[in-house]
Amino acid sequence: MKNPLPYLAVLALAACDPVLPVPDGGGNRSDGGFFTDFTPPPATAVNNSLLVTITGEGSATGGTGFPPTAGAGEPYFLDGWELHYEHVLVTVGQLSVSEGPDTDPNDQSVTGPLVAEVVGPWAVDLAKAGPLDSKEMNGKAWPLARITRQDKKSGTPAFDPTAKYAFGYSLLTAVEGAQNVNLDADAEAAYRTMAQRGWSVLLQGTATWKGDQACRSTNAAYDFGRFPKAVKFSFGFKAPVHFKNCVNPELQPLDSRGVQTATNAQTLTQVTFHLDHPFWESLAEDSPLRFDAIAARRSAASGAGPASVDVTLADLAIDLQAPRDAQDAPIPWRTCGPVQAGERSAGTVSYDPVNVPVNPAGGADGLKDLADYMTWNLSTFGHLNNDGLCFPDRQYPSPR
Repeated sequence: MKNPLPYLAVLALAACDPVLPVPDGGGNRSDGGFFTDFTPPPATAVNNSLLVTITGEGSATGGTGFPPTAGAGEPYFLDGWELHYEHVLVTVGQLSVSEGPDTDPNDQSVTGPLVAEVVGPWAVDLAKAGPLDSKEMNGKAWPLARITRQDKKSGTPAFDPTAKYAFGYSLLTAVEGAQNVNLDADAEAAYRTMAQRGWSVLLQGTATWKGDQACRSTNAAYDFGRFPKAVKFSFGFKAPVHFKNCVNPELQPLDSRGVQTATNAQTLTQVTFHLDHPFWESLAEDSPLRFDAIAARRSAASGAGPASVDVTLADLAIDLQAPRDAQDAPIPWRTCGPVQAGERSAGTVSYDPVNVPVNPAGGADGLKDLADYMTWNLSTFGHLNNDGLCFPDRQYPSPR
């Protein structure tokens, strides 16, 4: 496969437009016929168009550090773990632009007719830094496509810059024939596994415990020293989702839905994935991050824990509301770093499903285990322009 970097620099046509790279020698080449070639959208800015990019933000390329940076406000693992990704593989497609983002103020999933669409699909490794700065300088982004006209309407008219349009996109199951945006040989092999197993997301990386003796626990007698010092994780998720009618934090008033073009500039439209979601201790938005229950699946019976272990999502088929370590003992809450308001002072680790039902049958009946819980949380990780919430129309059996 041809590497999309290095790039030749080009000049921006307007100060408000990002500088798009010109790839050296064209788009990526397919490997063995499994992937389709990808050619980035042309560098020249097009007024009254939408330039769609994709990012996993700084957490995808730089990980989630510990201890937390003072004043940074970024999420971190309260139980002292530092996490870095080797691969964050996703398949994205079906970029959609529709009329009527405010068709139903009480139902975000409802829009007017589809007016433009780019199907893709694109295979992307978000752990690789793209050539563009992400919104708010939070990581790097990759350009996917430019949408210039309403190609689903008769006559393919230009966009109306006075109107707002609903924007959505799909997280798809990995598939042969996807356009290879930036996968190296190792990621290509992993992506083929995704396609074989029906995964839409693959998170691969290492979590390393970086806490110290200043950590507080709800059970001082519990020996956390039995935990592994490093956990190599490979989490494949079956979670295809249509993210519909996203809120755009760049529009006024706040919480406005949709995107809007401009007569004298292109509009940067950023598909944003928040990688903290699967690790929330609750299904409530922006909950604290926890990793102890995952590491506990490989705790030692006695003595010091192993230096490094491997964990997959299959290892997390355990009770989400009362996870236990490898010796079948409940896991105390552990808090490291700065003292938290309302810090846990009693009890054992329990993931909070909030108002989502829990049911051992799984599927539409409820969340059956911790793996199911993490998948449901992942299904909400798609956003627009950093923090804009989208309606997650799940395309797999799950509670709504």
